[in-house]
Amino acid sequence: MNAYNPYEAPKAAMAAPVASDAGIEQVARAQKLIIFSILAYFAGAALRTFLGPIGLLLVLGAVLMGLVGTFRLCSGLGYSMLVRVILIVLMFVPLVSLIVLLVLNARATARLRAAGYHVGLLGATR
Repeated sequence: MNAYNPYEAPKAAMAAPVASDAGIEQVARAQKLIIFSILAYFAGAALRTFLGPIGLLLVLGAVLMGLVGTFRLCSGLGYSMLVRVILIVLMFVPLVSLIVLLVLNARATARLRAAGYHVGLLGATR
């Protein structure tokens, strides 16, 4: 007997399902905060050159957004409390904070890509 069925739907190779890690959604949301913080930091620096105090308000908002994003990302990546505290303290040093945000963004991107997410300029999508 032949097992071939001419009326059967074609079978396609399906992509691997996205990993269901508990902290991966938190990493994706925190990465968006960090990306927006980096962009606001650059925009605030440019505005500070032209408008003075108004740009400084945007830079302070970017630092606050970076602090929240750093804490959430460190929680999602499973960093210890000591590492979280060190990174939060480093966020108060002007240029070092930008470097910390860029390094954390790179680590989050690697983790999200390993979990099956597509990471673009403004964060991760499924």
